[in-house]
Amino acid sequence: MIKFNDIDLSGVNAAIANSARQAAEVSAVMTDIADYNRRKDEALFETVETSRVQKELLEQQLKEVKEQNRLLKENNAVLKENYSTLKELYEMTKAEAEGNAKEAKQNKIFGWVSFAVGTVIGIVGIVIGIIV
Repeated sequence: MIKFNDIDLSGVNAAIANSARQAAEVSAVMTDIADYNRRKDEALFETVETSRVQKELLEQQLKEVKEQNRLLKENNAVLKENYSTLKELYEMTKAEAEGNAKEAKQNKIFGWVSFAVGTVIGIVGIVIGIIV
């Protein structure tokens, strides 16, 4: 038993040892918490960096999609114009074909009438040749 001025100091050594042990445990827990926070911060930073890169990629893809949409609109306009032109050409060709069909029918009728008139004139010529 250690005494100093009639004070028992034997418990003080045990209290100091206990405090040192508790301080070491607290220090170990604080070190673990600091390591956990450091790893968490690193993971968060990595996540933020990955998100930033993904955002840049998405912005680039969006820009490319907008450009493709613009080109599609232009192509669509050209296709509509081509369709209109082809439709006009079809209508003109159809009208021309109908006109040609009417003309062919008139020419056929004229040919038969000419044949009939020529035949009648020929017969009349033969008859007149025989009579005269």
